[in-house]
Amino acid sequence: MKRIALLASVVMILSCQQKEKGYSITADAEGFEDGTEVYINAISQSNRPVIIDTAVIKEEKFKIDLPPAESYDFNYLTFNTVKGNVLYLAENNPINITLYKDSLRSSIVKGGQENQLFFDYIKAVRAYADQKIQLNTQYQIASKLNETDKMDTISAKIEELNTKEKEYRIQIAENSSNSLVGIIALVDLVNMKILNPKEAKEKYELLSDTLKNTRIGKDLNARINTATAQSLQKRIDIGSEAENFSAPTPDGKTLSLKESMGKITIIDFWASWCKPCRIENPNVVKVYHKYHDKGLNIIGVSLDRNQKAWVKAIQDDQLDWNHVSHLQFWQEPIAKAYGVRSIPATFIIDEKGNVIAKNLRGPALEEKISELLGEKTL
Repeated sequence: MKRIALLASVVMILSCQQKEKGYSITADAEGFEDGTEVYINAISQSNRPVIIDTAVIKEEKFKIDLPPAESYDFNYLTFNTVKGNVLYLAENNPINITLYKDSLRSSIVKGGQENQLFFDYIKAVRAYADQKIQLNTQYQIASKLNETDKMDTISAKIEELNTKEKEYRIQIAENSSNSLVGIIALVDLVNMKILNPKEAKEKYELLSDTLKNTRIGKDLNARINTATAQSLQKRIDIGSEAENFSAPTPDGKTLSLKESMGKITIIDFWASWCKPCRIENPNVVKVYHKYHDKGLNIIGVSLDRNQKAWVKAIQDDQLDWNHVSHLQFWQEPIAKAYGVRSIPATFIIDEKGNVIAKNLRGPALEEKISELLGEKTL
């Protein structure tokens, strides 16, 4: 019985050691002098490079054992004698690299499935880029020779190639939802504005939670949210219909925009911690008291995250109108829906819910409300 228990312990220890084995890099370094130092760099969650280990080239070779890759991400090699770097994906499989001192870009990386997928993707993207360069060169020559028919033919080929590349990138993003290359393809699609924010978000949601929590996954989510905010900022503009919303009030009830509307309504984005907002508040209070009986309503949307600070600021500044907030700071969903990226921000809407003015402060705010409600500013 003791022997069985001992054997089980040994198997468990060996199993743990195997799990913690990590991975190795074996490299042929053509053209590199003996003694050249190789730095293995990772990228931190704050997007800063961090040297995690070093190796030394001897007889145009080096090998290094590295700890387990904790998450999917890029690592890269740099050198003390050569500018540039060689990229690879950190995964717990042996990696073999052929380095060319005179052309680091031509270096060859062979590893596990993640590296294979990534470098296949890079190879295909570069092939599309090379073809477009050739076609653009042909187009310029045809243009100089005033060969209009040939120019039209080349333009059609370029358009066809762009469509194929788009379809390829989307295919990679959709079929690689469990691989880092899926995120990389999505990042490219967002950066190139091939996908709109809504389409990108839909494809992002198909990714595994593991990938969403990687540095690149979090960065992609932030990019999509920013693009969404920017697109909404353009959509909810003067002449647009204001988007209805519901949110908690300071006393815990739920209030909607439609329930708060008057003949004219100001949607006021602010926060207790926002100094410009607090400076502007007395002016908003004056306008409200002067025109509330004429049909002016205000609903304040706070980007606070502290309930007590929010309520205290309402009381201290005597903001006697409706207030709502999810207390989520810059993640406030109403602010996101309206594309608000700085505060104070205001949207003035009519009784039908159409935006008729925005981001007015001081005398300009009172002048506009006076104009809308048939009063002249004194």
